[in-house]
Amino acid sequence: MLRKTFLSAALMLPMLSPMLATTPVSAAVLAPWQTAAQQTQININTADAEQLAYALTGVGIKRAKDIIKLRDELGQFSDVNQLMQVKGIGPRMLELNKDRIVL
Repeated sequence: MLRKTFLSAALMLPMLSPMLATTPVSAAVLAPWQTAAQQTQININTADAEQLAYALTGVGIKRAKDIIKLRDELGQFSDVNQLMQVKGIGPRMLELNKDRIVL
């Protein structure tokens, strides 16, 4: 069964490739949950936990509350890199979100 499926797909690919190359695909179709968050600028010094969780990739409500706790301890964030003091936020997550973060 698997061989037949693979063979059928291999035979159909040359016929479908011209259609796939010319078919426009919107960003909303590819990743609808990311487009709104990627366009959102978030001020980490004023945002509440729900706003942080929505706008930042990899940040849920628990981590957002940890960000607010650190913000309260520091008074305010003076540098985006201070977010790495929150457990679970490392260089990779910071890089993913850096364009959206405003101080």
